[in-house]
Amino acid sequence: MDTDSKPILFTRSEVSIHNSEASLWVIHSNKVYDITPFVSDHPGGAEWLCKFGGQDITSVMPDRDLHNHSKQAYHILEKLVVGEIIHKEQWTHNAKDSAATDTRDIKLADPSPDFIDPNKPIFTQIWNSSYTREFYLQQVHVPRHIPGPAVFFDNKVLEIFTKTPWYVIPMYWIPIMIVVWNIGLQYTTPDVMYKNYVLGLFVWTLLEYMMHRFIFHFDENIPEGTMAQVVHFTLHGFHHFLPMDSMRLVMPPVLSSTLAIILYYPLSCIIPPGIMHGLTCGVLTMYIVYDETHYWLHHGFFKWNVVKRLKSYHLEHHYRIYKLGFGITSDFWDRVFGTTFEKEPK
Repeated sequence: MDTDSKPILFTRSEVSIHNSEASLWVIHSNKVYDITPFVSDHPGGAEWLCKFGGQDITSVMPDRDLHNHSKQAYHILEKLVVGEIIHKEQWTHNAKDSAATDTRDIKLADPSPDFIDPNKPIFTQIWNSSYTREFYLQQVHVPRHIPGPAVFFDNKVLEIFTKTPWYVIPMYWIPIMIVVWNIGLQYTTPDVMYKNYVLGLFVWTLLEYMMHRFIFHFDENIPEGTMAQVVHFTLHGFHHFLPMDSMRLVMPPVLSSTLAIILYYPLSCIIPPGIMHGLTCGVLTMYIVYDETHYWLHHGFFKWNVVKRLKSYHLEHHYRIYKLGFGITSDFWDRVFGTTFEKEPK
């Protein structure tokens, strides 16, 4: 809605009929928002949004017991305003509620118009950019939202390799894991394979943490210059820039295979065959669990408390403090190394 034009007015009854995924409106601070384009990408799930379809959410938004919202949630909401409630049906809120919920009173770290435009092919923009490291790191961690997957490459052939549906991961890696397992049995007994398979399951949890913290988030350690930003953005920055892009939530096989080869061959020169094969199968199993967990934490809705807690934990990493909460499948290593959100500086 054009802020310079006269707002379109609605009655609360008119808003109330927009209460399904096909047309979902809400009221906040007497403004009317059409949040339909955001339904499928809502971190809490579409089911959660539909509970409040057609209703006034002014008191719901700041309620942490119901669903914790970051400042970026209010910023996204402001982009979806379509009008206001007619004057005689406007509700007043006490000073405490207004201070907590009025989006105009929240000091947002606004996305800069001088940064990447997510509605245009992205790689060309980052490749031709001249951002300072400080500006890049500030902006790349401000979540954006657009309907549907973004376009990464102008080239349609290259673009294919940047999009990975969640089901491709098990389809690609399970056959490879079976082959590796059978090769391993030619070198050692099933008992040794099983023992090292279990060890590989545990090894992945540490590898997951270390990769996320020290490789994906080498943030402040990247040097000045466009090439460093291109590498950072391609590896992980894109995911923080557009965290709800459903086609970029699991690692493309081209990238994961490259990383796997880099790790596997040097280690295979040190670790005996058989043992190495068992470890590899355990690591691959947990990698599949990790990638699938990551996808569904962003795009799933679960009733199980353990999964809901994992989802909330990971979304805090995206929407609140990206320097903490590196675990995906669990927060075990975050607790060991002191990077849980309880360690947030006061």
